[in-house]
Amino acid sequence: MNSMGWRPSFLRWKWVVFLGYKLVQFRIILTNRGRVMEKDFLEQLILWHEDDEFEKIVGKILQIPEQDRDYDLVSHLARALNNLERYDEALQQFLTIKKQGEHDPLWHFRVGYAYYYLLQYEDAVREFEIANKLDPEDEGTLMFLEWSRRGVDRKNRQKDSMTVQPNAVTSVKNDIEVNQLSIAERIKPFQLIEHDSGNVSMILDAGTYKDEVFQTRADEGFEGNGYDWGSLAVVFLEERMPQLAGIVRFDPEGSMFCAYSDNREALQSFAIGFKDACEDDVGIRDLFSRAELD
Repeated sequence: MNSMGWRPSFLRWKWVVFLGYKLVQFRIILTNRGRVMEKDFLEQLILWHEDDEFEKIVGKILQIPEQDRDYDLVSHLARALNNLERYDEALQQFLTIKKQGEHDPLWHFRVGYAYYYLLQYEDAVREFEIANKLDPEDEGTLMFLEWSRRGVDRKNRQKDSMTVQPNAVTSVKNDIEVNQLSIAERIKPFQLIEHDSGNVSMILDAGTYKDEVFQTRADEGFEGNGYDWGSLAVVFLEERMPQLAGIVRFDPEGSMFCAYSDNREALQSFAIGFKDACEDDVGIRDLFSRAELD
């Protein structure tokens, strides 16, 4: 072997090291670019949520192969499905990340949210209790937890009444079937109307629904018109849902009650809560006792 025979091997070794170094650099660049793209994509999803563009969120995420969707993407997808009132589909997505969401109060809240609107109140209570334990300061969780517990109580009262009222079997059966109905069906006779401006309104043609409640104070001038409903709604908002004060507003007229907001989720929550309160005869009469004549 000549004295220079080592050079080819040495040069090859240097070349391999150089290529390896460049490959690592290239991978770092790709990783950083991927992180930037992922961050931009998540920011876009958040903007779509704020603009109520839920169909866009679902469509975009479903284009990504299921095996490539991480916890954040599945959470965004399921949240959008919740907002589209596709609660069963939302639950299916949430359950695929159940292990990762075990200690995430938002995961438990959103799962409870889906159960609540499916009228599966016992399951909703369980999830909201866990969310409350993980984040005791969240007022939204406390609000839905209270509503869910009331839902459990209502169902129990219906079941108990079956022994006294044979026709109540049909009532309970119908209540279970309501699981598949939309919020619009659930809050009747109130109606939700979406406007081009982005606002959402909740309206009621006053004069028939719960008229007997308003008649209890007819001697004071209450007639059950739109203004009287507005006075009742103010008491409900202040006492039952104070966290929505300033978010949900009222604009009643003589023959029509109207609540509105530019926050769709907030108005939906108010609509469900207010309708549930109206169906609690004792509770709504108690609230009405503090309403002021407009």
